[in-house]
Amino acid sequence: MKSFSFFLLAFIVWFSVFNANAQSVGGTTSGAAIYCANDNSGFVNLDAGTYTGSIIRWEFSEDGGNTWNTIFNIISSHSYDGLLVSTCFRAIVKDGTFPEAASTMSCIDIYPPSEGGTITGGGIFCIVPGTGAGTLTLTGYSGSILFWQDSIAGAPSWTTIADTNFTLNHANLTQNTFYRAVVRNGSTCPSDTSAFASFTFDSLSVAGTIASSDTLCPGINGGNLSLTGNVGGVFNWLSSTDNINWLPISNTTALQPYDSLLQTTWYKAVTQNGNCPTDTSTSVELTIIPNLVSAGNDTTIFLGQTIQLNGTGNGTALWSPIAGLDSITVFNPTATPTATTTYLLTVTDNNSCISKDSVLITVDLLEFEGLITNLFTPNGDGINDTWHIKDIEKYPENEVFVYNIYGKLVYTKKGYTNDWQGTYNGADLPDGTYYYVLRFEDNDKIAKGSLDILRSK
Repeated sequence: MKSFSFFLLAFIVWFSVFNANAQSVGGTTSGAAIYCANDNSGFVNLDAGTYTGSIIRWEFSEDGGNTWNTIFNIISSHSYDGLLVSTCFRAIVKDGTFPEAASTMSCIDIYPPSEGGTITGGGIFCIVPGTGAGTLTLTGYSGSILFWQDSIAGAPSWTTIADTNFTLNHANLTQNTFYRAVVRNGSTCPSDTSAFASFTFDSLSVAGTIASSDTLCPGINGGNLSLTGNVGGVFNWLSSTDNINWLPISNTTALQPYDSLLQTTWYKAVTQNGNCPTDTSTSVELTIIPNLVSAGNDTTIFLGQTIQLNGTGNGTALWSPIAGLDSITVFNPTATPTATTTYLLTVTDNNSCISKDSVLITVDLLEFEGLITNLFTPNGDGINDTWHIKDIEKYPENEVFVYNIYGKLVYTKKGYTNDWQGTYNGADLPDGTYYYVLRFEDNDKIAKGSLDILRSK
C-alpha cells in the first residue's frame, strides 16, 4: 500500500510540472542599425511578449550567422560600442526542461569609411589639337560612386555628371579641365572625394628672336647672343659654318656665348613649351671679315746683304722690329738685318680689324777673311791713327780684347768699328808691342796676334 502511494505522489508531481512549463520560444529582437567603423554604440533588445522561457545567454556572429560566440548576459537587452566589423546578435531562451530556442537576430552593419580613390587619366597636353576623346578610370576607392564632377579652370564651381560607373568617357578637350568622383560607403558614412584628374594645356612653342647679326674681326671677338620673345624653355642652340649643316650646342639658357671666331658662323635657338612640338628661331649671322695678311716667305741671307720684304694685306701696314728696315709702314720695306730676325707684319683694315703674320730672315755670318793691321801710329797726323781691321763693319757682332805684354787688358769693345787710338782710361799707351783677340758672335773662330803702337812714326 505504501508503494502505491509513492508512485501516485510522483505522478502528481510530474503532472504538475508538465502542465506548468510550455515549449521554449526564442522571440524577436530589435535594434538593427548601420554605422561607420568605430563610430557606433547602442542596444539590441529581446522584445517583451515575444519569447517564452528565461534568457540564458546572448550570442554574436561576425560572419552573418554561420558561427556564433557566447555572450554571458541574461537580461533582455545587450549593449555594444566601437564595433569594427558587421556583427549580428541573438538571445537564447529556455523554458523549463524544454530545449532552448534562439531569437531572431539583429545585425549592426559596419561600413569602412568612404575612400575617394585615384583617377587614372589626365596629363599635360599641347593646346593644339587637344587631348582627343578618352576614358578616366577610378581606382583604389571604397564605397559606391554617387556621381562624377568636372570643372573648367577658373570656374567658381563643379558641375555634376550623373554617372555611377568607375569609368568616365570624356570628349576632346582643349582647355584646362579637372575631374573628380564622389564616393560614399554605406548610407551613414560621409562621402569622400577622389584626387583630381587634371588636363593642363600648354601654349604652342614660340622660338623668339635672337639679337643680333653682326660683323666681327677674325680671332679677336667675343660676346653673347640673346634670345627674347620665346614661349617655352630653350631646348638647345644650333651653329653652322655654311648655313646648311647644323651642329647642336648643349645650352638651355637664353644667352649663347661666342669667342675668337675665325670664320663666319650662323646660330639658331630651339625652344619647347611643355609637351608642345619644338620651334626653331630664324638664324643670325656673325660675319667674320677676312683679311688675308702675308709677311712673305722665310729667307736666308749673308751678313751685309739687303733683301726686300714682300708683305701683302688690305689696310695699313706696320712692321716690327724697326732694326734693319728702311720703313715700317710700307708692305715692301728693304731689310738689312745684322742678325737673324723675325719681322712681324700687322695690318689694320678699315673696320679696325687687326691681322698679323711674320717672316723669318736668317742671317748667315761670312767666314772672317779681313786683314788685321799689326802696326798703327796714333800721332794725330791723320794717317794710320787708329787700329784698322778690314771689313769689320760686316761683322757688327764682333768683340775685341787688347792686352799688354804683362797680360793686362788695356782695351775691349763689342762691335768694334776701327776707332781705337791706342789709349787706356783716356791716356795714351806707351809705344810697344800688344796682343789682341778678335771674337765673333755665333762663330767659334777666333783671330789673334800682335800689334805695335809707334807714335814717333
